[in-house]
Amino acid sequence: MGDIISERTPLLIAAEINIIKHQTEEMVLNNFIEIGRRLTEVKIMIKHGEWGKWLKESVGFSQNRAEKLMRLFDAYGGQQLALRGAGGQAQELPNLSYTHALILLGVPEEDRAQFINDIDIESITTRELQQAVNDLKRSQQEKAGIQKTLDEEKEKNTQLAKECDNLKKETSDLRKSKQELQQDVEKKAMENKKLTENSNLKSYQRVSNELAAAQIKLLTGKVAFRYETLDKAFKELMYEMDLLAKIDPQVHAEYKKMVNDFLIKAMEKRMGN
Repeated sequence: MGDIISERTPLLIAAEINIIKHQTEEMVLNNFIEIGRRLTEVKIMIKHGEWGKWLKESVGFSQNRAEKLMRLFDAYGGQQLALRGAGGQAQELPNLSYTHALILLGVPEEDRAQFINDIDIESITTRELQQAVNDLKRSQQEKAGIQKTLDEEKEKNTQLAKECDNLKKETSDLRKSKQELQQDVEKKAMENKKLTENSNLKSYQRVSNELAAAQIKLLTGKVAFRYETLDKAFKELMYEMDLLAKIDPQVHAEYKKMVNDFLIKAMEKRMGN
């Protein structure tokens, strides 16, 4: 007997089953993509408001089911077409089951290819794949949240810098005003001295009143300048305290107590006077 009869083993049979299973999954996915392609094609032909009715009566699909199939075509149809072309250089459609392909729609298109390369897509379970996609989404949301916080802090810093520039300008204007007032006071004082030397009491009283008014104006300018400076400094202190609270709540609490004690003591001292 020259014929050799190959022995069938459980290992060989398992390999045959896995091959058939893979071919079946590939065929199912490709067929669903083709259905999605045709649904996309026909949707533009259907009158507005009649899409759901056409799906139910013509192909027995719900709108939700049709939407999934069209999304499959949108995500993978281009790769499927590239495989059919001669000499195509596009990335090949990965070995996906229908369920895996649907889950992967949750991954942004620009990240999907890298995501598939980073996992063992052919051996991963549906639950593991869903968990991996959920983890990716959570990571992206956290990154987006961090970026938003950074953008907000950048905006705050920009606004603070603008306020600082305004404060510098106001300080410069106040100093100029103070200088002008000082010159005015000196001028009035000189006039007062001349009037005193001339023994002109009426003129002397008028100039004295003007001098007092100029001094009041000068003091008012000084008080306004000090108040503006104190107000800006307090706002900057509160802004820095808010940042410190986010970074180190314990240190923030210590400085908060110090600031509160200082304000209370200052108020008690003023009330005592």
